[in-house]
Amino acid sequence: MLRKEQTDCYKYWKAPLKKTNHLVPATEQVERKSTQKNWKTPLNIDDGRKNKSFLSLLESGSFNINLDKNSVRGSVAAERSSLSDAEVEQKSLKISNNLETLDIYKLSRRIALYFPIQKEVRTQYIFDQAVNCEKEVYFPRVNESSLDFYRVNNLEQLIPGKFGVFEPDPNLPKVNIQNINLFILPGLAFDRSGNRIGFGKGFYDRALVNVPQIKKVGLAYDFQLLDSVPVDEYDRKVGMVITEEGIVFSRRNLGGK
Repeated sequence: MLRKEQTDCYKYWKAPLKKTNHLVPATEQVERKSTQKNWKTPLNIDDGRKNKSFLSLLESGSFNINLDKNSVRGSVAAERSSLSDAEVEQKSLKISNNLETLDIYKLSRRIALYFPIQKEVRTQYIFDQAVNCEKEVYFPRVNESSLDFYRVNNLEQLIPGKFGVFEPDPNLPKVNIQNINLFILPGLAFDRSGNRIGFGKGFYDRALVNVPQIKKVGLAYDFQLLDSVPVDEYDRKVGMVITEEGIVFSRRNLGGK
């Protein structure tokens, strides 16, 4: 049960959670093998909502994991870049409100956020609310090919880092990843099985390789949630994806990595 001071933190929710039905398993699947890597991707085709460029590759029989990921990245990034600043703010607020209704968020003492670049879902609302509820908030900092997480009490403690992303000052307190209760991740595209496509650097996949899937939450605009995305053996799933339309729980292996 939540303590009184915890419930007080949530009394000012700004929007009710839109109901989202749990998805049933797909009745039909297509499997294709890459000639370059030993992997299989289940492609659910019981939904009409697809990425057209991805489907065209399937129909032609041409299926290269890297080219396919780049195709999805390009089409989704183009749609995201077309959003106005007002749309980004409005959708981000709705997404933040949806996140705050989750018990796993309410009960998490330590959460990890990302600093948005370009027109990614904004996280300042989440940061402000978390600090108000006396949660500890951590941001990632690139460390060679992985990520370290540092506690941030004020967004002014973030400084320009690698790839132009704002990162925590390295003099801030660093935490063991296993001590973080919930990781909130960005992404270019997600699917309804929890698969995630990022920018292709693999920092989150390597850093969170031993973190349970249920502790990882993806934030995305509704058009970034596809029925299926191409993945390989190194890609790690999230336990749920939160959009402005609601919350979608991963339909397979929710407790996995």
